[in-house]
Amino acid sequence: MLASASRSRSTLVAAVASCRTMRAQPGIGPTTARISARSFMTQPPTSENTTEQNSLPLSPYGGRFGVPEQPMSTKSLALSQANSKRSPFSKAKEGVKSKMHDWTDEKKNLEKRKELLDDFQSGYFAEFSEINRTGSKLWKATTSMVNADKALYMPNIVGTSLKTSEPIELVDVLRGKISLLAISGTRFGEEQIETYMKPFLSKWPAGTSKVQLVELNIQENPLKAGLVRMMVPFVKKTLPEERHTNYILHYKSIKHLKEPLSMQNSYLGYVFLIDGNCKIRWGAHGPALEAEVKTLLDSVQRLSERGGR
Repeated sequence: MLASASRSRSTLVAAVASCRTMRAQPGIGPTTARISARSFMTQPPTSENTTEQNSLPLSPYGGRFGVPEQPMSTKSLALSQANSKRSPFSKAKEGVKSKMHDWTDEKKNLEKRKELLDDFQSGYFAEFSEINRTGSKLWKATTSMVNADKALYMPNIVGTSLKTSEPIELVDVLRGKISLLAISGTRFGEEQIETYMKPFLSKWPAGTSKVQLVELNIQENPLKAGLVRMMVPFVKKTLPEERHTNYILHYKSIKHLKEPLSMQNSYLGYVFLIDGNCKIRWGAHGPALEAEVKTLLDSVQRLSERGGR
Protein backbone atom coordinates (compact mmCIF):
# COMPACT_ATOMS: atom_id res chain seq x y z
CA MET A 1 0.00 0.00 0.00
CA LEU A 2 2.85 2.36 0.90
CA ALA A 3 4.54 1.58 -2.42
CA SER A 4 1.29 2.32 -4.27
CA ALA A 5 0.81 5.63 -2.45
CA SER A 6 4.41 6.57 -3.18
CA ARG A 7 3.92 5.89 -6.89
CA SER A 8 0.69 7.96 -6.97
CA ARG A 9 2.44 10.85 -5.23
CA SER A 10 5.33 10.69 -7.72
CA THR A 11 2.87 10.73 -10.63
CA LEU A 12 1.06 13.79 -9.18
CA VAL A 13 4.33 15.68 -8.67
CA ALA A 14 5.41 14.90 -12.23
CA ALA A 15 2.06 16.12 -13.62
CA VAL A 16 2.28 19.42 -11.69
CA ALA A 17 5.84 19.95 -12.89
CA SER A 18 4.74 19.28 -16.45
CA CYS A 19 1.94 21.87 -16.21
CA ARG A 20 4.36 24.48 -14.84
CA THR A 21 6.74 23.79 -17.70
CA MET A 22 3.94 24.22 -20.26
CA ARG A 23 2.87 27.53 -18.72
CA ALA A 24 6.44 28.77 -18.91
CA GLN A 25 6.71 28.04 -22.62
CA PRO A 26 5.74 30.88 -24.98
CA GLY A 27 2.63 30.31 -27.05
CA ILE A 28 1.10 27.73 -24.66
CA GLY A 29 -1.87 28.63 -22.53
CA PRO A 30 -4.41 31.45 -22.98
CA THR A 31 -3.76 33.47 -26.11
CA THR A 32 -4.24 37.16 -26.64
CA ALA A 33 -6.27 37.99 -29.75
CA ARG A 34 -4.44 40.21 -32.20
CA ILE A 35 -6.61 42.85 -33.84
CA SER A 36 -5.05 44.50 -36.86
CA ALA A 37 -5.68 48.15 -37.57
CA ARG A 38 -7.08 47.22 -40.99
CA SER A 39 -8.54 43.74 -40.55
CA PHE A 40 -9.31 41.04 -38.00
CA MET A 41 -8.39 37.39 -38.12
CA THR A 42 -6.54 34.53 -36.50
CA GLN A 43 -3.18 33.97 -38.19
CA PRO A 44 -3.30 30.88 -40.43
CA PRO A 45 -0.92 28.06 -39.65
CA THR A 46 2.52 28.20 -41.23
CA SER A 47 3.13 25.21 -43.45
CA GLU A 48 6.40 23.32 -43.30
CA ASN A 49 5.36 21.76 -46.61
CA THR A 50 5.67 25.06 -48.50
CA THR A 51 5.78 24.56 -52.25
CA GLU A 52 9.13 25.24 -53.89
CA GLN A 53 9.05 28.44 -55.95
CA ASN A 54 10.37 26.73 -59.07
CA SER A 55 7.68 24.04 -58.89
CA LEU A 56 4.73 26.40 -58.60
CA PRO A 57 2.18 26.18 -61.43
CA LEU A 58 1.57 29.23 -63.62
CA SER A 59 -1.38 31.49 -62.89
CA PRO A 60 -4.79 30.11 -63.89
CA TYR A 61 -6.56 31.22 -67.07
CA GLY A 62 -3.19 32.13 -68.61
CA GLY A 63 -3.15 35.28 -66.52
CA ARG A 64 -6.53 36.47 -67.85
CA PHE A 65 -8.55 37.50 -64.82
CA GLY A 66 -11.90 39.29 -64.75
CA VAL A 67 -15.24 39.31 -66.53
CA PRO A 68 -16.10 39.94 -70.21
CA GLU A 69 -18.68 42.63 -69.43
CA GLN A 70 -17.49 46.22 -69.17
CA PRO A 71 -18.21 47.50 -65.63
CA MET A 72 -20.84 50.18 -65.08
CA SER A 73 -21.39 52.38 -62.06
CA THR A 74 -24.73 52.02 -60.29
CA LYS A 75 -25.74 55.47 -61.56
CA SER A 76 -25.09 54.48 -65.17
CA LEU A 77 -26.87 51.19 -64.61
CA ALA A 78 -29.91 52.98 -63.16
CA LEU A 79 -30.06 55.32 -66.16
CA SER A 80 -29.85 52.36 -68.51
CA GLN A 81 -32.71 50.62 -66.74
CA ALA A 82 -34.77 53.81 -66.66
CA ASN A 83 -34.50 54.09 -70.44
CA SER A 84 -35.80 50.57 -71.00
CA LYS A 85 -39.38 50.06 -72.19
CA ARG A 86 -40.61 48.22 -69.12
CA SER A 87 -41.85 50.40 -66.28
CA PRO A 88 -40.25 50.19 -62.80
CA PHE A 89 -43.62 48.95 -61.46
CA SER A 90 -43.69 45.98 -63.84
CA LYS A 91 -40.08 45.10 -62.95
CA ALA A 92 -40.85 45.24 -59.22
CA LYS A 93 -43.93 43.08 -59.74
CA GLU A 94 -41.89 40.50 -61.63
CA GLY A 95 -39.29 40.53 -58.84
CA VAL A 96 -41.92 39.84 -56.15
CA LYS A 97 -43.40 36.99 -58.20
CA SER A 98 -39.95 35.48 -58.68
CA LYS A 99 -39.17 35.60 -54.95
CA MET A 100 -42.56 34.11 -54.03
CA HIS A 101 -41.93 31.29 -56.49
CA ASP A 102 -38.49 30.64 -54.99
CA TRP A 103 -39.91 30.47 -51.44
CA THR A 104 -42.51 27.86 -52.45
CA ASP A 105 -40.27 25.87 -54.80
CA GLU A 106 -38.97 22.82 -52.93
CA LYS A 107 -36.21 22.20 -55.47
CA LYS A 108 -34.99 25.79 -55.11
CA ASN A 109 -34.98 25.46 -51.32
CA LEU A 110 -32.96 22.23 -51.48
CA GLU A 111 -30.48 23.88 -53.84
CA LYS A 112 -30.15 26.82 -51.44
CA ARG A 113 -29.52 24.49 -48.51
CA LYS A 114 -26.88 22.64 -50.51
CA GLU A 115 -25.24 25.95 -51.39
CA LEU A 116 -25.12 26.99 -47.73
CA LEU A 117 -23.70 23.60 -46.75
CA ASP A 118 -21.05 23.85 -49.47
CA ASP A 119 -20.15 27.33 -48.23
CA PHE A 120 -19.71 26.00 -44.71
CA GLN A 121 -17.66 22.98 -45.76
CA SER A 122 -15.45 24.92 -48.17
CA GLY A 123 -15.20 27.97 -45.94
CA TYR A 124 -12.60 29.18 -43.53
CA PHE A 125 -11.53 25.79 -42.18
CA ALA A 126 -10.95 24.45 -45.69
CA GLU A 127 -8.97 27.57 -46.59
CA PHE A 128 -6.90 27.19 -43.42
CA SER A 129 -6.15 23.61 -44.39
CA GLU A 130 -5.16 24.61 -47.92
CA ILE A 131 -2.58 27.10 -46.63
CA ASN A 132 -1.27 24.56 -44.14
CA ARG A 133 -0.98 21.96 -46.90
CA THR A 134 0.39 23.99 -49.81
CA GLY A 135 1.80 27.16 -48.28
CA SER A 136 0.80 30.76 -48.95
CA LYS A 137 1.72 30.68 -52.64
CA LEU A 138 -0.60 28.60 -54.82
CA TRP A 139 0.70 29.72 -58.23
CA LYS A 140 3.13 32.19 -59.74
CA ALA A 141 2.17 35.11 -61.94
CA THR A 142 2.95 35.37 -65.63
CA THR A 143 6.14 37.14 -66.69
CA SER A 144 4.29 39.60 -68.93
CA MET A 145 0.97 41.39 -68.92
CA VAL A 146 -2.01 40.37 -71.06
CA ASN A 147 -2.57 42.26 -74.31
CA ALA A 148 -5.38 44.80 -74.17
CA ASP A 149 -7.46 43.02 -76.83
CA LYS A 150 -7.44 39.79 -74.80
CA ALA A 151 -7.74 41.27 -71.31
CA LEU A 152 -10.96 41.03 -69.28
CA TYR A 153 -12.56 43.69 -67.09
CA MET A 154 -12.40 44.29 -63.36
CA PRO A 155 -16.01 44.11 -62.11
CA ASN A 156 -17.46 47.03 -60.19
CA ILE A 157 -17.63 46.82 -56.39
CA VAL A 158 -19.50 49.32 -54.24
CA GLY A 159 -17.87 50.01 -50.90
CA THR A 160 -17.27 52.71 -48.31
CA SER A 161 -14.60 55.37 -48.65
CA LEU A 162 -12.15 55.50 -45.76
CA LYS A 163 -11.72 59.23 -46.29
CA THR A 164 -15.37 60.32 -46.40
CA SER A 165 -17.25 57.28 -45.00
CA GLU A 166 -19.55 57.70 -48.02
CA PRO A 167 -20.39 55.07 -50.66
CA ILE A 168 -17.74 54.78 -53.35
CA GLU A 169 -17.64 52.73 -56.55
CA LEU A 170 -14.51 50.94 -57.66
CA VAL A 171 -15.13 51.57 -61.36
CA ASP A 172 -15.17 55.34 -60.77
CA VAL A 173 -11.82 55.16 -58.97
CA LEU A 174 -10.17 52.98 -61.63
CA ARG A 175 -11.42 54.56 -64.85
CA GLY A 176 -8.85 56.64 -66.72
CA LYS A 177 -5.85 55.69 -64.56
CA ILE A 178 -3.24 52.95 -64.27
CA SER A 179 -4.00 51.21 -60.98
CA LEU A 180 -2.44 48.63 -58.74
CA LEU A 181 -5.48 47.18 -56.98
CA ALA A 182 -4.46 45.47 -53.73
CA ILE A 183 -7.13 43.27 -52.13
CA SER A 184 -7.07 41.68 -48.68
CA GLY A 185 -9.38 40.83 -45.81
CA THR A 186 -6.94 39.52 -43.22
CA ARG A 187 -3.73 40.57 -41.54
CA PHE A 188 -2.06 37.60 -43.22
CA GLY A 189 -3.15 38.91 -46.62
CA GLU A 190 -2.10 42.47 -45.78
CA GLU A 191 1.45 41.37 -45.11
CA GLN A 192 1.49 39.72 -48.53
CA ILE A 193 0.19 42.66 -50.56
CA GLU A 194 2.72 44.91 -48.81
CA THR A 195 5.44 43.04 -50.72
CA TYR A 196 3.96 44.43 -53.95
CA MET A 197 2.85 47.84 -52.68
CA LYS A 198 6.21 48.91 -51.22
CA PRO A 199 8.23 48.64 -54.45
CA PHE A 200 5.29 50.11 -56.39
CA LEU A 201 4.98 53.13 -54.07
CA SER A 202 8.74 53.69 -54.14
CA LYS A 203 8.41 54.47 -57.88
CA TRP A 204 4.88 55.91 -57.96
CA PRO A 205 4.03 57.48 -54.58
CA ALA A 206 0.41 57.95 -53.53
CA GLY A 207 -1.00 61.05 -55.18
CA THR A 208 0.69 60.49 -58.57
CA SER A 209 -1.66 61.84 -61.23
CA LYS A 210 -2.00 58.94 -63.69
CA VAL A 211 -0.64 56.00 -61.69
CA GLN A 212 -2.29 55.06 -58.42
CA LEU A 213 -2.56 52.50 -55.65
CA VAL A 214 -6.10 51.39 -54.79
CA GLU A 215 -6.63 49.33 -51.63
CA LEU A 216 -9.73 47.19 -51.15
CA ASN A 217 -10.44 45.73 -47.70
CA ILE A 218 -13.08 43.00 -48.05
CA GLN A 219 -14.87 41.65 -44.96
CA GLU A 220 -17.39 38.95 -45.87
CA ASN A 221 -17.90 37.64 -42.33
CA PRO A 222 -20.52 39.76 -40.45
CA LEU A 223 -18.63 39.50 -37.14
CA LYS A 224 -15.33 40.60 -38.64
CA ALA A 225 -17.10 43.32 -40.60
CA GLY A 226 -18.55 44.72 -37.38
CA LEU A 227 -15.14 44.75 -35.72
CA VAL A 228 -13.50 46.47 -38.67
CA ARG A 229 -16.27 49.09 -38.75
CA MET A 230 -15.51 49.96 -35.14
CA MET A 231 -11.80 50.26 -35.92
CA VAL A 232 -12.13 52.66 -38.87
CA PRO A 233 -11.03 55.71 -36.80
CA PHE A 234 -7.87 53.84 -35.81
CA VAL A 235 -7.26 52.86 -39.44
CA LYS A 236 -7.33 56.53 -40.40
CA LYS A 237 -4.70 57.31 -37.77
CA THR A 238 -2.33 54.51 -38.78
CA LEU A 239 -2.63 54.71 -42.57
CA PRO A 240 -0.84 57.61 -44.33
CA GLU A 241 -3.37 60.32 -45.11
CA GLU A 242 -2.49 60.39 -48.82
CA ARG A 243 -3.77 56.81 -49.09
CA HIS A 244 -7.19 57.47 -47.52
CA THR A 245 -8.85 58.59 -50.77
CA ASN A 246 -8.26 55.28 -52.57
CA TYR A 247 -8.89 53.01 -49.60
CA ILE A 248 -12.22 51.19 -49.93
CA LEU A 249 -13.97 48.99 -47.37
CA HIS A 250 -16.46 46.37 -48.55
CA TYR A 251 -18.60 44.55 -45.97
CA LYS A 252 -20.46 42.04 -48.16
CA SER A 253 -19.79 38.75 -49.91
CA ILE A 254 -17.93 38.68 -53.22
CA LYS A 255 -18.60 35.00 -53.83
CA HIS A 256 -19.64 35.60 -57.45
CA LEU A 257 -16.28 37.27 -58.18
CA LYS A 258 -13.92 34.74 -56.61
CA GLU A 259 -13.87 32.39 -59.57
CA PRO A 260 -13.23 34.97 -62.34
CA LEU A 261 -10.58 36.67 -60.19
CA SER A 262 -9.10 33.37 -58.93
CA MET A 263 -9.55 34.52 -55.33
CA GLN A 264 -10.71 31.21 -53.88
CA ASN A 265 -8.75 31.55 -50.62
CA SER A 266 -9.95 34.47 -48.48
CA TYR A 267 -6.89 34.47 -46.24
CA LEU A 268 -4.46 35.39 -49.02
CA GLY A 269 -3.74 38.80 -50.48
CA TYR A 270 -4.24 39.56 -54.19
CA VAL A 271 -3.02 42.31 -56.52
CA PHE A 272 -4.18 43.26 -60.01
CA LEU A 273 -2.69 45.71 -62.48
CA ILE A 274 -5.56 47.53 -64.19
CA ASP A 275 -5.34 49.89 -67.16
CA GLY A 276 -7.32 53.05 -67.84
CA ASN A 277 -10.16 51.06 -69.44
CA CYS A 278 -10.66 48.97 -66.27
CA LYS A 279 -9.06 45.92 -67.90
CA ILE A 280 -6.97 43.56 -65.78
CA ARG A 281 -3.58 43.27 -67.45
CA TRP A 282 -1.75 41.24 -64.79
CA GLY A 283 -2.44 39.57 -61.45
CA ALA A 284 -0.58 37.92 -58.57
CA HIS A 285 -1.19 36.71 -55.03
CA GLY A 286 0.61 35.71 -51.86
CA PRO A 287 4.10 36.98 -51.00
CA ALA A 288 5.76 38.54 -54.04
CA LEU A 289 8.50 36.72 -55.88
CA GLU A 290 11.41 38.79 -57.19
CA ALA A 291 10.38 38.06 -60.78
CA GLU A 292 6.78 39.13 -60.03
CA VAL A 293 7.89 42.50 -58.67
CA LYS A 294 10.01 43.07 -61.78
CA THR A 295 7.09 42.18 -64.07
CA LEU A 296 4.77 44.49 -62.14
CA LEU A 297 7.10 47.51 -62.28
CA ASP A 298 8.02 46.94 -65.93
CA SER A 299 4.35 46.58 -66.89
CA VAL A 300 3.33 49.78 -65.09
CA GLN A 301 6.15 51.64 -66.82
CA ARG A 302 5.07 50.27 -70.21
CA LEU A 303 1.44 51.22 -69.64
CA SER A 304 2.49 54.68 -68.50
CA GLU A 305 4.46 55.20 -71.70
CA ARG A 306 1.40 54.13 -73.72
CA GLY A 307 -0.96 56.48 -71.93
CA GLY A 308 -2.56 53.78 -69.80
CA ARG A 309 -3.62 51.53 -72.68
